[in-house]
Amino acid sequence: MAHYLLLTLLSLAVTSTAHAGENRPFWTEQALFHFGDDVFFTGRASCAPNVEDGRQRAYVAAVQEVKNFTRTQEVGGFPIDTQMLFEDLHPTDCAQGLITVWRLLRVPRTALESLSRHSSPGKQKDVSPIQAQITAIRNLTPRLGMLRDEIWNRYGLPRSIWARPEQGELIWDYSQFGLIIVFNQDDVLTRWRLNGPHPRSSEDEPILSRQENSSGKDLPAIDLTVRLQQLEEQQDLDRRRQAQRYCTIRFAEVPESLRPKHGGCEQREYERLKEQHPPF
Repeated sequence: MAHYLLLTLLSLAVTSTAHAGENRPFWTEQALFHFGDDVFFTGRASCAPNVEDGRQRAYVAAVQEVKNFTRTQEVGGFPIDTQMLFEDLHPTDCAQGLITVWRLLRVPRTALESLSRHSSPGKQKDVSPIQAQITAIRNLTPRLGMLRDEIWNRYGLPRSIWARPEQGELIWDYSQFGLIIVFNQDDVLTRWRLNGPHPRSSEDEPILSRQENSSGKDLPAIDLTVRLQQLEEQQDLDRRRQAQRYCTIRFAEVPESLRPKHGGCEQREYERLKEQHPPF
């Protein structure tokens, strides 16, 4: 009998969000990275006139990243799949009515190696992940045994959390990337799965199936969204209070003319506390 507790952390629509700048998935900050047997490339289309144009421009930009990586003028002969899209309908750096789109493309590592080998003489032949890391390409593949804080620092806040009390497991769902992470009761990563066109996982069998055969006796998922939002709001308020106290003491003896602009110290300290002490 499988009992789940569903903790939905954020209500993030892929195509629209009120605070897209803060809630963008981690991959929007990466031009390219290595994950499992694939290399991912991110394309961005800033201030597009509409969604369709933004998606197309973001695709072209991501393909250009593939060309830059392989040092070739044309790419083809292998699948280039879209792993995910993220659309900011109200970007702060664009005029009203324009949108910004990020598109994440997924390419098999072996295909890139083959493309490089068939390129013109004198070009880089080894673009394996090991060699690629030497040229500053990040390996974002999760490792068994990683701690919860390490996962937080790498991927940020998951969109939802599933608790399986009977198995002593906690499941973090990064649906904006397609990644599922499973921790044991000690907050240690025990397995993971990346969904998408070509699923990958740390084991042969899927690590999580939400559509299990029901015997009719399983407890329904419990949505704890309101409780989590209250907890997050309280933690945020505590950080701001700590930041205000720190700045009051820090600049108590400093002349008014030499103090930071109003709110500047408090905001910097708040951001520092937010990074040091992630929620949950």
